[in-house]
Amino acid sequence: MTNSSRILVLASLLAVHSVTSAQQVHQHTMDHYKTLFEEENPIVTADDVNADPDLYKTFQQIVNQNGFAYEEHTVTTQDGYILKVFRIPGISGEASNGKKVAFMQHGILDSADCWVTHNSAVAPAFQMARAGYDVWFGNSRGNKYSHSHRNPSISNYDYWQFSFAEMGKGDLPAVINYVRAVTGQDKLAYIGHSQGTSQMYYALATNEAFFADKISVFIALGPVMKLTHCKSNLLQIVSSNDALLLDTCKALGIYEFFPANWLTTGAMRLLCGTLPSLCALGNYLIADEDLSQDDSDRLTVYFGHFPSGTSLRCLEHYSQILKSDNFQDFDYGTAGNNQHYGTPNPPQINLQGISKVPIAMFVGQNDELATSIDNEWAKTQLNTLVFYQEYPLGHLSFMVGKDMSYFNDVLSTLKKYHPA
Repeated sequence: MTNSSRILVLASLLAVHSVTSAQQVHQHTMDHYKTLFEEENPIVTADDVNADPDLYKTFQQIVNQNGFAYEEHTVTTQDGYILKVFRIPGISGEASNGKKVAFMQHGILDSADCWVTHNSAVAPAFQMARAGYDVWFGNSRGNKYSHSHRNPSISNYDYWQFSFAEMGKGDLPAVINYVRAVTGQDKLAYIGHSQGTSQMYYALATNEAFFADKISVFIALGPVMKLTHCKSNLLQIVSSNDALLLDTCKALGIYEFFPANWLTTGAMRLLCGTLPSLCALGNYLIADEDLSQDDSDRLTVYFGHFPSGTSLRCLEHYSQILKSDNFQDFDYGTAGNNQHYGTPNPPQINLQGISKVPIAMFVGQNDELATSIDNEWAKTQLNTLVFYQEYPLGHLSFMVGKDMSYFNDVLSTLKKYHPA
């Protein structure tokens, strides 16, 4: 099958897949199409595209091929979500006992893969490991690695009723307690990107007493709080048409957004491996204003591991924040708010109430999602801010930028507040 034929097949499959719930496409038809992606007759192979082999490799494979040790752990949250947590304790064969711990949390629609998709010399995960840290990686509830629940009978609707707020309330306490128990280390450094910052800001604003003696410093990359000046075309379109989009999805029983499966992963790998300019265009429409700042080859690898799925509610929550000009809790409507919060409007997330955990902000000047204007507002709200710097980077440049020298400042900040 030629690449053009594969692309046509993928386009038709994506159209079918988007309305499967509504039209109840017969299972044997989808099973037949699915074989195009499987090992006996894969629609995407390394020979089809002139792309880096890392496009097709797992987190563990990338870690091991670069000479680092890998572990996988499972953590169950208090509300029943089963999370996969990855660990790079160090170079293969190296003892990890007594090392200082760093925990890295990915952004929306992403996974722990994002930290290893750049070249080994500059990928944040490997820089942290070489700096002497015992590095742990979260996978938020609902992504491709954390897609299970303690209750096997939980309904599809109930499972997906979460946003970054529940991640801050449920995921972070569970994984941080687990990591501390396994390592014997009382404190860890937290490094978040995008949504990984939103959930920690939420966690600190609502429950700092829990985190204050467990987090030595919070490193925020591409921080997302208010979205008033967000320029992301995707989020702007969603926000402008959220009623239609959300009502349609809910009517069709769709509560998961951009899941990682044989179709979406196959499509991304084929399209990005064959036509990397399409991935660059997607990046421009979603996240990065200046594409010249990103390593195009590694961006292709990044998109080969993206999307990883999230809840529709998570997207809805960010859409509400964009439209409201507030960093606020989820808006259930007047009746729902009264029931959940005891007020007709959702509470503001009180950043000024954070008083103990040091925060360092790394902001991209060409970030279309987390704009410098919105982060300059956030800077005025944070009483524990110890570092703030803007860099000529976009949102994804923190993962796959041509110039990753910003990470020298990350390591310098860690040396001051959480030395290896």
